[in-house]
Amino acid sequence: MEERRQKWSGSWSKIISGENNLWKVTEESKHKQALAYFQQYVKGDPKDVSVLCPLAGDDPIVHLLWKEGYTVTTIDLVPEAVERMKSQFSSDWSKNEVGDTIVWKHGSGQANLIVGDALQYRSELEDTFDVVYDKDSFGALDKEMRSEFCSRMAEYVRSDGIVYLECKLKANHDDVKDQGPPFSLKGDDLMEESYYGKSFSYVAELGKVYDLDLPGLEQTGHILKLK
Repeated sequence: MEERRQKWSGSWSKIISGENNLWKVTEESKHKQALAYFQQYVKGDPKDVSVLCPLAGDDPIVHLLWKEGYTVTTIDLVPEAVERMKSQFSSDWSKNEVGDTIVWKHGSGQANLIVGDALQYRSELEDTFDVVYDKDSFGALDKEMRSEFCSRMAEYVRSDGIVYLECKLKANHDDVKDQGPPFSLKGDDLMEESYYGKSFSYVAELGKVYDLDLPGLEQTGHILKLK
């Protein structure tokens, strides 16, 4: 875990300093496009829907989901990223620390930010969420981490739970899909038996969900459902 923390902290240092924005998406219009796709498959009153956002960093879509009325929980290993996420909300946060995990709870009761390892099993999260909003996290994980990550997602979503997943698709996918992050991914890659395929069914390919200002890259979407 410490090796991952150092690696991702290094990436966040570059983002915070302005040295490299990596592949972050910051335009509000694109977040709203993603929300529209999300809501095609996630039905019901948002106040009754709980959403897990793993490896969320400071992704503004989390705050947008919260404003729409969803209850959101994020997990990120890098404290600096979580602090940037907190700053998007009002300052009404309380801190709960258990072992090596910190949980920030918002006064609204509808936002929880976990500072910790998304691959670590957490019994308190089992069978808790209606939806996983996986924004590029799968494409950021090295292959040896993916199986454990998918196991956590399967444990944490409720029966028939949905995964809304965005990832990058490179123009020369077949030649470079093992090169990353960001890794290039198609539906077949996501649904390998040792990855999402062991616990989820493939529901829909969304294609390009919005434009990227990165040559040779598309932001694509996929919908999965717990078997």
